[in-house]
Amino acid sequence: MTRPSRARPVAGQRARARAAQGAGAELTPTVADAAPTVAAAPAVVVGDPPETATADDAAAGPDERGTTTRAPAAAERTAQRRDRRLGRPGSALLVLLALTLAALVVLAVVAIKARGAEQVETARDQAQAAATDHVVDILSYDYRHLSRDFARGGAALTGRFKGDYAETTSRVIRPTAEQYHAVVKAEVAGSSVVSATSERVVVLLFVNQTTTSTRLDGPKVDLNRVRLTLDKTGGQWLVSDVQAL
Repeated sequence: MTRPSRARPVAGQRARARAAQGAGAELTPTVADAAPTVAAAPAVVVGDPPETATADDAAAGPDERGTTTRAPAAAERTAQRRDRRLGRPGSALLVLLALTLAALVVLAVVAIKARGAEQVETARDQAQAAATDHVVDILSYDYRHLSRDFARGGAALTGRFKGDYAETTSRVIRPTAEQYHAVVKAEVAGSSVVSATSERVVVLLFVNQTTTSTRLDGPKVDLNRVRLTLDKTGGQWLVSDVQAL
């Protein structure tokens, strides 16, 4: 019985086989090279990794479900920091605006008061001058031209006193003046303002009245004090009341 023959590798094939085995041995990692050290191996955790607590998490309290709400708290702190950065200039601007407004109000009040005081002062001067002229027309008359004199006196009056003057001159003074040829001349010796507003002024006048008539032996001088109330009517200062003191 014939044995099967085994082919022997030639010299070149044996050399290549040994080279391949040597290369395979170099490429195969050892157990020491493949296994990592215990210190470098990460810990194996089952489930989700725990979150690291921060200062923001400590400040933020749990919500209704027991979880920590960090985003609203962080947003609120960011808004607060922004407000603090912007708060100082804004507050300064508000203070500046308030001071400016207060200054404008004060200036307006001062201007109004100054204008009011100026108007009152003008009223005093105008009414005092008008009273000096009007009292002469009211208290002076001549029996030879009573109608003219009474008309001039009535033109200086206003209100209820105008009607009282017309009645008194027509019913009392006219008959007596015509009967005794009376002539009365009034002169203002002095005047002063008692009170004044922009629409009404009260003036005290010292008036000397010189009267001549057939009933008197000679001229008679009466020293009178008269208080006139003048109202501004239609741009004119007219007498609304006369009182003898």
